[in-house]
Amino acid sequence: MINNPQNKKNNFFKLHKQQALKDIEISIKTWSSFQKKNFFYQILSKQKKTKHWEASNLMLNLFHIHLTWSKSIIRSQTNIEKKDVLSVLNSIKHFYSKISIVKPDLMHPDIFECFNLTAKENNLKQKKIKFKDKIEINFYDPFDNILGKEMKNIEHKYYCEKKIALKSIQNTFDFLDQIDNKLYKFDEKNLEKPEILIYSKTSSLYELKFLWCGQELESYQNLTKIDLKKKLNEIKKIINYFNISRPNHTNDLIHRMYKCLMNHDNTNYIWVLGIKRKINMIKKKFKNIINI
Repeated sequence: MINNPQNKKNNFFKLHKQQALKDIEISIKTWSSFQKKNFFYQILSKQKKTKHWEASNLMLNLFHIHLTWSKSIIRSQTNIEKKDVLSVLNSIKHFYSKISIVKPDLMHPDIFECFNLTAKENNLKQKKIKFKDKIEINFYDPFDNILGKEMKNIEHKYYCEKKIALKSIQNTFDFLDQIDNKLYKFDEKNLEKPEILIYSKTSSLYELKFLWCGQELESYQNLTKIDLKKKLNEIKKIINYFNISRPNHTNDLIHRMYKCLMNHDNTNYIWVLGIKRKINMIKKKFKNIINI
């Protein structure tokens, strides 16, 4: 009988899945026991860490949660609130239980990592998969889409930036439609030009700027009107499918968008953004008054 390397890998993978389920059960039971203790015991106790969870700041009721496989941490969600810990642990348990031993879904990045960790530990050939889709896919999240404190702030910033960017794109489309509409009567000087668009009368070509977090991430020059609309739709698609929990870092633009969100000042960002919006509203009203 010929030994099949794939069968060996599946056998090892089965053992690792069984161990993962045992480990998460221990982590859940330890958490339940920890929860029953009074606050002072929790603060003074040395039992603040298991394979899947550990205390981050007991005074603030924050904890780090880890998705583990074999002897490694695959991913972590940091500073999760105490009230969400059990939900996340149960979600990780559900994730483990749903992994197929016979035909694991290797298109799921976390399962792919689990599979290759098993192969690596047992000196077997690892899988190499090139994910063709350049736009993020919403895979099942082992953390049940529950975010930690920092990631909640970053997600909030993303939705603010998304709203601003999409509005700029829509304003640009509206501007182009007004120019194309020969029945639309207007004074071109009074037509408000989008801040992301520059038009050259000499060449009759456009320059488009992609603004994100107040920064110019990219500039697309010498665009015809048709190319401009294609590029606007392309950027709009990227913005709409941007996955803050699992950004596609193989896409250079998405990678820089994510870095901008991560590097932005978490404390004052929303407040500053609100002030900027109010200033822009005042400028627009003042401009309308002048043009009357």
